[in-house]
Amino acid sequence: MIMGELVTGVLSGLLVGACVAYPLVLWLVREVRGGSLPPHRRERRARAELDAFFGRGKA
Repeated sequence: MIMGELVTGVLSGLLVGACVAYPLVLWLVREVRGGSLPPHRRERRARAELDAFFGRGKA
């Protein structure tokens, strides 16, 4: 009984800790790098496709 509650407490603590720590780590990385993180690969591809469609691509 006590062991099950201990395991449940540890797992829930890890889950809450991860949910709190992950955004903090992302924010810290952004601040250290002096700006925003580079865009995701899908976002870069979508921007390139839009630029090519509208004729704004590199010559």
